[in-house]
Formats: sequence, C-alpha cells, structure tokens
Amino acid sequence: MSGHETDTATGLSEKAKFALVLSGGVVLPGLANYALGAAGYSTLGSLVWVLGYVGAVLILWYVWVRPLDLTGPA
Repeated sequence: MSGHETDTATGLSEKAKFALVLSGGVVLPGLANYALGAAGYSTLGSLVWVLGYVGAVLILWYVWVRPLDLTGPA
C-alpha cells in the first residue's frame, strides 16, 4: 500500500495515520502535562509528557521506519 492509498478498515491513508500518531504523541501528553502541572503535580506531568513522546517515537519507528530497507550503493 503506498502513502496515498486508503485503508479500508479505518478509512485513513498512511499519511493521515502517521500524522495522528505524531500529533497524538505530542499534543495529548502535552495537555496531560499542563493539567497535572496546574494541579500541582509538575514532576508527574513531565514524566507523562516524556513517556508519551517516547512512546510515539517508538511507534513511528516500529511501524514506518523499521520496515524500510535502507542500504547504500552496491
């Protein structure tokens, strides 16, 4: 499936899925960090943000980058 084909199960293209994971890995943990910081739990909020960000990076690597065959010239 190329980058602009639509998945029949979800109705989303690969680019849309990538954007959702990327934005969700920054926005949702960022909002949680803000809410926890406002409630007086700034250290927990920072931990949630870091874990969410790292989790999104790992998902992006595992699903989209790892399967690529990156080889140099023969």
